[in-house]
Amino acid sequence: MSRTIVAAGLCLGLAGLIGCGSKPPAQQEQPTATPTPEPKVDLPPQPTPLAHEMDPAKHAIPSAPVRGRLGNTDVALADARIEGHNLVFQKPADLPGPAWRVAIELPAEPGREGSPAKMVLAPMDPVTGTAWTVNIDFPKPLSLKEGDGKTWKEHPNLGWQGGYAATVELGKREGGKLPGKVYLCVPNIDTAHPNTPTTSVLAGTFVAEYARQPGDPPGPDEVPYIKGTVGLKVPSPGANLRVGYVGELPMDGLALGVVSADLDGKQQARANYDKPHVSTLASGDGKAAPSHYEHTKLTPGRYLVFAFLPGGPVAWKWADVKPGDTLTVDLSIDASQVGSLEVTAPLEAVGKVQLAPANEDGKPASDAAFQGRTLQLALEADIVNRKAKFTNLAPGKYEVRAAKQSRIVDVTAGKTAEVDFEKK
Repeated sequence: MSRTIVAAGLCLGLAGLIGCGSKPPAQQEQPTATPTPEPKVDLPPQPTPLAHEMDPAKHAIPSAPVRGRLGNTDVALADARIEGHNLVFQKPADLPGPAWRVAIELPAEPGREGSPAKMVLAPMDPVTGTAWTVNIDFPKPLSLKEGDGKTWKEHPNLGWQGGYAATVELGKREGGKLPGKVYLCVPNIDTAHPNTPTTSVLAGTFVAEYARQPGDPPGPDEVPYIKGTVGLKVPSPGANLRVGYVGELPMDGLALGVVSADLDGKQQARANYDKPHVSTLASGDGKAAPSHYEHTKLTPGRYLVFAFLPGGPVAWKWADVKPGDTLTVDLSIDASQVGSLEVTAPLEAVGKVQLAPANEDGKPASDAAFQGRTLQLALEADIVNRKAKFTNLAPGKYEVRAAKQSRIVDVTAGKTAEVDFEKK
């Protein structure tokens, strides 16, 4: 009896642990996590490597902007401009990285009237030869073996004369821009260090800045304009020539511009402080060769256009500028034909007497216009014992002012005109 109870107790005790012989409860399955797919990223297509092709007949110019490889460095995003016969590419100044520059000399000046729209240059023929050159300033110097066959030297720039292959196609020059396409290859260098690749190729499309050359007329984006020549009757080589304008604009506005250059036949000067107006001057030699000037992007109005040598007579003419005008006004300075003016100032006058070319209708100029002319032409004289004197004046009508009084006077070559403010 007691054994049965003990057995039953054992059974109940085990039943409390494992259910007295029944199956244990099933384990609950954990849900399987579904992996999140990675977002698809469309990578931009890699540009096709440019072929280093020395045969211009096989040049296939890409339709993308100019890029390439100069020595051991890839280059892209080039600024382009025309410098005479040279088509120049270089790294934009606002981009990081080392500077580089490629100048391709062409047989005809790009963009000029009569220049071919396509130029193909093959490597130099050993018999006929060619003088055209290409110069490269590399982003990183090339290490080349010297003539002794032992010494290595770094070269930041190299030039080739007639030894390169180039295809250049040019569009229409307009608005100071010249579009085009280029494919350039220069030969590999046998003496280069094994770790310094020398393959240089540049190809693609471009829009080059085109600075007008002396003698070229202003373009349609520079109208209205006044251009002309300044000649000298008396030679003055080396003297400083000044040309400019005083413009009377609608609504009592005033435009003032001046540019200067020494008469050595070489200087090119430009001034645009009176924006948007631009003045340029290509100096003559001070003898037979005249100077050439331009005043472009002018605001329509009435203009006094002038030229003078400091201390000498002022040559001037009037011009009415209308929208779209393209005017030619030639000036001549004759230092052998000059007159003088002697002024007796009013009693109350102190300081200076001022002088300026008079209006053609003989009426006094507005205060702003008169002051602008006096400022530009430096026509002032000190009052000493009520007298002021002007010399080396070009013949013509002038307005003279002192103490808020005004007179019109006619100056004749070889004579001294007189103005007395005390006389009516």
